[in-house]
Amino acid sequence: MPRGQQRRVATPGQNAKHYLAGALHAKTGRVLYVSGQSKDSGLFIAMLSKLRSTYRQAKSITLVVDNYIIHKSRKTQCWLADNPKFKLVFQPVYSPWVNRIERLWQALHETITRNHRCKTMWQLLGRVRHFMETVSPFPGSGHGIRKVEHN
Repeated sequence: MPRGQQRRVATPGQNAKHYLAGALHAKTGRVLYVSGQSKDSGLFIAMLSKLRSTYRQAKSITLVVDNYIIHKSRKTQCWLADNPKFKLVFQPVYSPWVNRIERLWQALHETITRNHRCKTMWQLLGRVRHFMETVSPFPGSGHGIRKVEHN
């Protein structure tokens, strides 16, 4: 563009958002996740519930989490009090490299959500779902080179 001029870029409708909460099994690389319309304690509790039902036989479940407010909320604390098999280990503040699942989120953004060309949220969510279903075991499953079916 000539200096001092800007090209007008049309942006699509509303800035719709959808959120994921996930857990990465440290030994097997298995990925479990839930999704929702808001990033709140309910989403985190849904993830905890999924872990509880998936690992029913486990005597304890230890999660390494960041210091995001939904991990410490009153609602979450009440749920954890009723489910004593869960133990949360908080990573140091501003240290995302400590938690291995952060690499999963980075891979998801790099391969699917960043600079996508989906026209609808449902198309994008389909690609995210495909990524999440084929990423296990993580890392090492070739998630970055796997082709996603285009709808």
